[in-house]
Amino acid sequence: MKLLTITRLYWPHVGGVEKNVRGRNKVLLKKGFEITTLTEKYDSSLKGRENIDGEQIYRFSYPKIKFAGLLTIWLWLFRNRELIKKADIVHIHDVFVWYLPFRFLFPRKKVFSTFHGWEGAYPVPVKNKLLRQLGAKLSTDYICGGKFIEKYYGIKADKVVLAPFDVPKRVPALSKKDKKKILYVGRLDRDTGLSEILKSLNYLADFQMDFCGDGPMMGECQKYGKVHGFTDPKPYYKKAFIVVSPGYNSIMEALSYKCLVVTTYNNPLKRDYLTMTPFIKWIVVADSPWKMAREIKYFSKNPRKAGDRVEAGYAWMKGQTWEKFTDQYQALWGLN
Repeated sequence: MKLLTITRLYWPHVGGVEKNVRGRNKVLLKKGFEITTLTEKYDSSLKGRENIDGEQIYRFSYPKIKFAGLLTIWLWLFRNRELIKKADIVHIHDVFVWYLPFRFLFPRKKVFSTFHGWEGAYPVPVKNKLLRQLGAKLSTDYICGGKFIEKYYGIKADKVVLAPFDVPKRVPALSKKDKKKILYVGRLDRDTGLSEILKSLNYLADFQMDFCGDGPMMGECQKYGKVHGFTDPKPYYKKAFIVVSPGYNSIMEALSYKCLVVTTYNNPLKRDYLTMTPFIKWIVVADSPWKMAREIKYFSKNPRKAGDRVEAGYAWMKGQTWEKFTDQYQALWGLN
């Protein structure tokens, strides 16, 4: 079976979608799939084409200019249309507009989509809604990366799939972690809700804060703790008692390392993003920075109260395997 994956960013770029696609493709390669991935050449030092563990990766550059950039992508795809023609399945992650002309050029080709997360703008721009609605309508079938997408983008979210993580075999018990250590993992930008999280730290002066990430708010974050940049967060998860990251991937990774997740939001969409999830039972979502700080203080003084919540979240994560995740994609494609 030949699979063509189209995604804006991909390995070695670090991010939730990239981990999602890479993890799925690794399982499919073991099952005998032939996989080709088309993606942006975000770094000039990267090769335009290379084979990684049997996966063919094609990277192309385009100008970050409206319409001119999209025309460049369409032209590149047209020149390399044999890749589309040879594929049994095309699966697109968030960039259906890249493929739009080829949906009509190859009308019988099975084309699937995954709509991950949101673009950070609230209220959601009409253009963003229309692009997702168009992608959903023109796809053979699709998957959503969250139930909130149905409410804010106007497309049915019957098939919601969240990517798993490789749960470590040995995880420090919550009781052995430093009750004063707080961790944030992800982009340091306002659209994540980070501003509200920083406000909560004004009430937590005696806690130690680590940030694993980078972005325009790095300078502000340095006032509250140590910023480590985009680095492997695993050593920090092992030590942190509380994780305040509001993104799906960082929350699920925190659950994998038996951390208590306490976070907040900056708009109604982010609230629903956090609460319309299968893991809401095991995390704490406060509706203000002050209440978030209050919850952190409470659990740091009463760690046993967090124990059942943390253990249940960890047990749930152990059941979320890459094989199970990949099976859901194969079911979408009609291969199960």
